Amino acid sequence: MATARPAPPQPGLCQACVYAREIISAKGSRFLYCSRAEEDGQHYAKYPRLPVLECPGYTPRLDDP
Repeated sequence: MATARPAPPQPGLCQACVYAREIISAKGSRFLYCSRAEEDGQHYAKYPRLPVLECPGYTPRLDDP
């Protein structure tokens, strides 16, 4: 019998941020990657804990309503 996977956590601010990218592993796991970490790894996690409720680097995407 297959076990249902739990729903993924909501990403919070990352959902609408220009720096967020979804990464899907070969096994199908999903991760949220923050490209701000490339510039400033001391202040931003590559894979932040979700949901992100506050972030000084948050920049909304223009295509997001």
